Amino acid sequence: MKVEAMVVFRLQAGSLAEAGEIVDDVLARARERDDVEVGQVAVATPPGATPVTLPPVSTSGQYPGVPYTPGAEGSEGDGPA
Repeated sequence: MKVEAMVVFRLQAGSLAEAGEIVDDVLARARERDDVEVGQVAVATPPGATPVTLPPVSTSGQYPGVPYTPGAEGSEGDGPA
């Protein structure tokens, strides 16, 4: 059986860089599983917070909607196979 779920993580970080590291770690752990496929990641500020606009990122194509970070923990080689 195939199931699609939308999961919301709320996290506290001192900077966008730190938030990115946390999200990268969560996604790396998900990629370690052979029964989970990362389909899309959307980042938003919580209601009432000052909106943050992030620039568009190119993807590796391995996970549409998920940016590839060379050298990040959990990434292998220089790109997707």
